Amino acid sequence: MSLANAYEEKRDFIRMRVESPLTLKLPDKTIECLCVDLSGTGMCIETKEKLNIGDEVDAFLPSYQNQFAPLSAKIRINRCSEEKNTNYYGAEIIQLLG
Repeated sequence: MSLANAYEEKRDFIRMRVESPLTLKLPDKTIECLCVDLSGTGMCIETKEKLNIGDEVDAFLPSYQNQFAPLSAKIRINRCSEEKNTNYYGAEIIQLLG
């Protein structure tokens, strides 16, 4: 069971399943991963890379439709779950970037 499914719904925003490529910019590297789902205040990220709880990184989620702008935000990693050598991270959106 992934983090996206295991965490009980305790938020004001409903999660939308997006399964879209996501770029994370860390201080020392940039990684490509998958945004599994997205809500008004956070996201679930799937990656083989290791991240630390409390890490704050820049995230970029492209848009494939003209009516929606891409998402560029600073996020904080709050939770982690591992399943079959894949990491699932619950991240909070702490700031929208221009």
